Amino acid sequence: MRAEIFTYSGGYMRGMLHSLYLDTPYEFVNLVQMIDKMEEVFDTKGFPEAFMTPKMFKASNGNRINKEVDGNVSMKDNNNSTIQTESGGSKCTFEINVRFRQNASWQGQILWAEKNLKQNFRSVLEMLKLMDEALSDEARENSVKWERI
Repeated sequence: MRAEIFTYSGGYMRGMLHSLYLDTPYEFVNLVQMIDKMEEVFDTKGFPEAFMTPKMFKASNGNRINKEVDGNVSMKDNNNSTIQTESGGSKCTFEINVRFRQNASWQGQILWAEKNLKQNFRSVLEMLKLMDEALSDEARENSVKWERI
């Protein structure tokens, strides 16, 4: 799955998810939307298989509480072409390969496309920290945690 980050400020990411398993690219305006959509794709295709049933809050009738997302501003114009960001394109592009979903988290590898660097991660939190590092200004200059491919 590819995550294209358009804006990043104070830990808030906004961008698009691309996957062969999505009919159209999925726009997200925060990290929770990105992770939820990735988890939905994994559950739909059954791979990587989840080894635990996720916990969730339930409504009083036992049904799952649906989440409503407000403020999702479209990044498409009327001609269905992608609108460029102020900088003329994405900030960073990450290829995220989730190999396992064990211990209520993800394990896999993330590739930072612009720098041709990769790193393994053992949890969603570790993956997000790697993305945060890549998006911060100092990481662009000094990427010691990442391996060259």
